[in-house]
Amino acid sequence: MVIQQLIQLGERRYWGRNAIRYIKQDLEHQLKIGDDKSIRFILQVVKLLTGNRDKYKYNHTFNPDPPMDKLLHYQVEQERIFEQIKVQIGQNLNLSEIIQMAIQNSFSFLKLDRLLIYQLDVPLKSDLINDSESSVSAITYEVKSPDVASSLYFQEEICWNHLQQCKAKYLQGFNLAINDVDRSTSLNPCLKQLIQKFQVKAKAAVPIHVRRELWGLIVAHQCSETRQWNHQDIQFLRQIAEYIAIAIYHHQSYQQLQQQKDLLEKQVQAQAQQIKDALIAAEAASKSKHEFLGSMSHELRTPLTCVIGLSSTLLQWSSTKSAISLSPEKQKKYLHLIQQNGKHLLGLINNILEFSDVESGKHLLNIQKVSLIDVVRQSMQIVRKAATDKNITLSSEVKLESDREYFFADEIRLKEILYNLLSNGIKFTPERGTVTLRVWREKRQVVFQVEDTGMGIAADEIPLLFEKFKQLEHFKDRTHGGTGLGLALTKKLIELHGGNIEIESELNQGTLFTVYLPVKTFEPDLNHQEAGDRSLAIDSPTIVLITEDEEIATFMCQLLNTIDCQVVWLMDLVMAIEQIELLKPKLIVIDRDFGLTGIKNINYAVQNSSLNNSTRLIVLGDRYDDEREQNFVRSQVEDYIGKSMNPAQIVNRIKISLGDSTRKNDS
Repeated sequence: MVIQQLIQLGERRYWGRNAIRYIKQDLEHQLKIGDDKSIRFILQVVKLLTGNRDKYKYNHTFNPDPPMDKLLHYQVEQERIFEQIKVQIGQNLNLSEIIQMAIQNSFSFLKLDRLLIYQLDVPLKSDLINDSESSVSAITYEVKSPDVASSLYFQEEICWNHLQQCKAKYLQGFNLAINDVDRSTSLNPCLKQLIQKFQVKAKAAVPIHVRRELWGLIVAHQCSETRQWNHQDIQFLRQIAEYIAIAIYHHQSYQQLQQQKDLLEKQVQAQAQQIKDALIAAEAASKSKHEFLGSMSHELRTPLTCVIGLSSTLLQWSSTKSAISLSPEKQKKYLHLIQQNGKHLLGLINNILEFSDVESGKHLLNIQKVSLIDVVRQSMQIVRKAATDKNITLSSEVKLESDREYFFADEIRLKEILYNLLSNGIKFTPERGTVTLRVWREKRQVVFQVEDTGMGIAADEIPLLFEKFKQLEHFKDRTHGGTGLGLALTKKLIELHGGNIEIESELNQGTLFTVYLPVKTFEPDLNHQEAGDRSLAIDSPTIVLITEDEEIATFMCQLLNTIDCQVVWLMDLVMAIEQIELLKPKLIVIDRDFGLTGIKNINYAVQNSSLNNSTRLIVLGDRYDDEREQNFVRSQVEDYIGKSMNPAQIVNRIKISLGDSTRKNDS
């Protein structure tokens, strides 16, 4: 038992492995033979543990180990340092503080002249542990004696980059210990010269591994004299390097976790903002809906009350003429009021339906050559009575040259745009005010301006002006009628023409609306066409599709766009007849739902136009019997396409009809 305790004591005090093995083997041998020499040998071991080691000089690389009292102090002091580092790591302190504290204690413990951390691939722009495309190797931490020059932040790239084999050795766990730099023959000349530059006499270096990568080196310098690095010194530096590696790993993990946390917080904030925006939009929609219903209730109830009341009066008078005296003048006045209110109701409903069609994309423009002077004159004529009733001066300023009067646009919609702007100006302008319409050309666009001297609009309310169902006056308090769709519809119609609208206004200073419509969107190249030619210049053949069925129209348009042609969808038969001369189609596809009369009218329009026999006619339907087929043939129908046919068959029939039309035209 005593022998075993002595052996354990020797192992704990860092005796060399060869010496311990020799003592253990010798004791076991003495115990076997059982002579008195075992007692003397035990005494020798005791002397050896208390300081007599001359007989066991087993390690020629490092200095002989110190006496037992120094060894015990060495062990206690390093355990204290290790425990302090572990406490610091456990408290999640700053990485720089942990490393600085570790090398500071190690510097004092080993009695060095300089102790530093040489870090590889230090990012130039961010924190030391973060990845970066630009990096450099440098000394990032240092503790030194007052009389020793500092090497902090020193960057060394030349020698290190040429010694990749050294990096590979350190990566495998290599430890460097140079007792005398001047006499060292294994040191690279470049590194040796660099070390001597910092007046280093002895050097030791151990690697710092983080996640199986070489993070850096912990380097000890002795500058005043040479030093014999013993086994305990190197082991101590290795242990310090391991603790530093643990601190770096924890710091990196914490940084990654923090980044994930920040990212998650940003995502949560973004989602919260989206929810908040959705709630605000829902509240605004609910408020807008409430205001719209209130506005429509007011707008509809007023004329309906008038219509019902006056019609009831007339109805009662017609049934009891003797009891009620109603002069012809009053009868005429009542009928006139009923008509006016009925038209007002019809206008409200038409505005709602028209805006719905425009917003859903069903609205198609009927582009044709129009006179800007005529459009201005007719628009002014429509609103003149309303201006006269309010004693408002209505004027126009047309600045157009005679040869630049014409413009390609939808005449009806263009008048509607000007009517909405003019009537809006008249509505919000007090008596004896002025409303002015101006029109001129600049560059490749036509400019319309409507200016009034009305009540004006606050700056914070201007963005709300073109919102649908939005009235700047509350429906309970407002004195002006309307659905709140006029300006919203105007903006949509302007955008359909490829233009834009701007507004300038101040409270009690009036309002100025400016509309820009581009000429290049619709105007043909007059250099390549005769002045009287109103058709648009297109290279591909034009196909006119006439149907009221939106699903069939969408399907046919998508199908016909796969071939080289221009497709124009028209819903109204009368409009289609008017547009044939302008569009000059090679092929007309008409829905059978228009009936035989509609088909004959289309064919008659083709025959009496300048198209002659160059346009072919195809009927689109479900199925037909022999009698209907004969009627179609007599109506000079080229072909019949079933709605349920295979898309490839429909395209093939269309191509055949286009080819026949081309050949017939050439002949």
